[in-house]
Amino acid sequence: MLILGLGSNLGDSLNNLRLAVQLLQKLQVIKLIQISPIYSSSALLPIYAPVAWNRPYLNVALNCQSDLSPMELLAAVKQVEKQLGREESQRWAPRIIDIDILAWDNLRIDDARLRIPHAELERRPFALWPLLDLLPDWKHPQQELSHLVQHWGSRFSGQAPFNTRQLPHRLAGSCLVGIINLTPDSFSDGGEFLNVNYALSQAEKLVLEGAEILDIGAESTRPGAKTIMPDEEWQRLVPILNALKEHRKAWPIKAKLSVDTRNYQVAEKAIDLGIDWINDVSGFIDTKMRKVAAENDVMCVVMHNLGIPANKEIILPSYPNICTQILDWAEQRFDELISAGINPKQFIFDIGIGFGKTAHQSAFLLKNIKQFQSLKFPLLVGHSRKSFLNLVTDKSYGERDFETALLSYQLTLQGVDYLRVHNVGISAKALNCAHYIKETSL
Repeated sequence: MLILGLGSNLGDSLNNLRLAVQLLQKLQVIKLIQISPIYSSSALLPIYAPVAWNRPYLNVALNCQSDLSPMELLAAVKQVEKQLGREESQRWAPRIIDIDILAWDNLRIDDARLRIPHAELERRPFALWPLLDLLPDWKHPQQELSHLVQHWGSRFSGQAPFNTRQLPHRLAGSCLVGIINLTPDSFSDGGEFLNVNYALSQAEKLVLEGAEILDIGAESTRPGAKTIMPDEEWQRLVPILNALKEHRKAWPIKAKLSVDTRNYQVAEKAIDLGIDWINDVSGFIDTKMRKVAAENDVMCVVMHNLGIPANKEIILPSYPNICTQILDWAEQRFDELISAGINPKQFIFDIGIGFGKTAHQSAFLLKNIKQFQSLKFPLLVGHSRKSFLNLVTDKSYGERDFETALLSYQLTLQGVDYLRVHNVGISAKALNCAHYIKETSL
């Protein structure tokens, strides 16, 4: 039993942790067994620390196995830190990555270079709580921990030392994409977030509840939706995008921004403001949109469709198999996009639930979602509150979050990379339950 503790408070901390885990696995001398939930905490700072050092940390623990000696492992993790760009600096300065050996079986080492269990472990809930999430029966060789941990209170309140609290986000499993519609006519929340302050408040709520990406759209593409001009679309988008650039700096998770648009003019302007994704429901059919994607390092969500806005009268034929039809479409479209100069690493594929599919066809696609992993691109599913749920409920669109969350649970177990939802909080709870059940069954 080897427990490594990872922390980051510089740059994209969540991505830094993911990259560190990948590099540790590539060493092939460490076998990863389990990853703890993520915790946020205030930085440990001396009284002389400059204001710029006061950056919150993200922390996780890894349950591993290794045949290395402790000193060999220490050298290996230091090499990973160096690969990620960690530079020698003052002890308490912000760090791209910090990797510590927290505990290792019943091993006790007290060396100038290494102490196991980690020194100060019993005073740092951001290290001890993740360890105990992985090994709830672990005993410190010198300290009784039960009373101490009980005194810290809830893992979720943020009232423990260093404001430590568990976040709903996870390093492994599906990432949640939170929806913000700046439209008067979207099917379930039209008109709710036209005001910038309301939209900003919703964005923060979605991130704190578990979203890693915010997908912001200003044109409804539901059946019967009114088409708007790119200038009007941009006028709806620009106030919230400008506000989010600064506002998200204060969040524990620095959410990526996606713009849901099929207009290249809007995509260009959004990229100039620093957005990370283009979510094009038309599947990048426009050659000018393809050029924008080829010239910029942004992720591109390519959605299968039979026309935008969706038309209930235009649907896929029943034969041949609809998964085969969509796979053929996707392979052809991705070949076209690669020929247009777009890097394949930019692609995310969305099967387009509700766009050119009947309710039963949409349900069939979700049941067979693993077939689309053959494309070798990340998968995104937008199932939230959609009309195919009429098969299981007569609730109004805005009251379908429970049904959406149940599907989120199933889709994360099937390895879907991104789930696009309106109510992030309930889907995050479903994903974390799925994660817990999967990990404890190993």
